[in-house]
Amino acid sequence: MNDDLERRLRAELRKGDLPGAPASLRTRLAGLPAEPRRSSFARLFTGLRLAGLASAAAVAIAFVLVVRALPGPSSGSPAASLGAVATTGPTATAGASAAPTPGGTLPPSSSPSVGPSPAEQFTCGGSRVLPATTSAVAQITDVRVGTHPGYDRIVFEFAGSGRPQLTIAQAFPPFVEDGSGNTVAVPGSAYLSLKLYDASGYPTYTGPSLFTPKYPNLVALVNTGDYEGYVTWIAALRNPNRVCYDVSTLTGPTRIAIDVQAP
Repeated sequence: MNDDLERRLRAELRKGDLPGAPASLRTRLAGLPAEPRRSSFARLFTGLRLAGLASAAAVAIAFVLVVRALPGPSSGSPAASLGAVATTGPTATAGASAAPTPGGTLPPSSSPSVGPSPAEQFTCGGSRVLPATTSAVAQITDVRVGTHPGYDRIVFEFAGSGRPQLTIAQAFPPFVEDGSGNTVAVPGSAYLSLKLYDASGYPTYTGPSLFTPKYPNLVALVNTGDYEGYVTWIAALRNPNRVCYDVSTLTGPTRIAIDVQAP
């Protein structure tokens, strides 16, 4: 039976209408159970629940598609899949210097250096003067030698921030000791005189007066005097055709570095 017709018939029966209807029909209709009607709120709630389930399903499908589209890790290891970063051990600190070995020499990798002198900066033969930065006597505290690719290095270190005048010149034997005039034997085939003024090594410098490192070009460094403000060292070279040098200064502590070009 049509739902609307059934509802109308029931309504008429409750009002006492349809008097012509057979009693058996009225009794049967009256005994039918009422059809429950869902409220508008229930229908709305059911619709929202179905929409929510559909949205959640759509999001899940989209997520699966995106994950499948992503590129895999470049390595099969767990570290690679987690984005692990490779690390290295501690690096050497620029300008660090090790303690000198007996005889005042330093290993090539640890002698104080401002970097190799470019070939075009070397002076071959002749003389050169580095002016002083103080009028006081500069006290020598250390003398060191070291070697690097392309050059051998001589370092004079001073107390305080001032440095003396340095005169570098090609020299020739015989060499004599300042003050006494005694002859000083210096090995080598070519020589540079390194004269510091106004300077003194007494009593601040207690190191050796003779170095024999036998480097590629620098084979010896000999102190020939500390007299009346002049301190003189002779650098003996192996190659008479490579009497080329460069001068640089360093601070903290105050130093003068003489680089002798090496083959």
